[in-house]
Amino acid sequence: MASQTPPLRIMVVDDNRDAADIVAEFLVISGHEAIPVYGGAEALRMADAFAPDVVFLDLGMPEVSGFQVASRLRQASKFQGTKMIALTAWSDELTRARTRNGGFDHHLVKPASLDDILGLLGPAT
Repeated sequence: MASQTPPLRIMVVDDNRDAADIVAEFLVISGHEAIPVYGGAEALRMADAFAPDVVFLDLGMPEVSGFQVASRLRQASKFQGTKMIALTAWSDELTRARTRNGGFDHHLVKPASLDDILGLLGPAT
């Protein structure tokens, strides 16, 4: 199951440590450089140094939500080209509208298939 895209730097942000670890490990096995991050505040601290090409964000995190992380990152010119992907259990139309209008490029519902995750990493998505 090799990746069809060049290796990317990917941050997987989820307050559920197991979820973040599993997705990040899968991405590493697929040839990417991926790190798990366990909360929104930590994501904001790590983003500048890690400089991710892609960020998978859980939305419903305590303290700093995925919506807040995406908004803050999008305000910085450094992250204008960063692909932001919501990876959340929330699938209702209101949440999907919020992600569309809130700086996200895609919205995946948990549990997302590994093919769906990899499919969003290509340049045309």
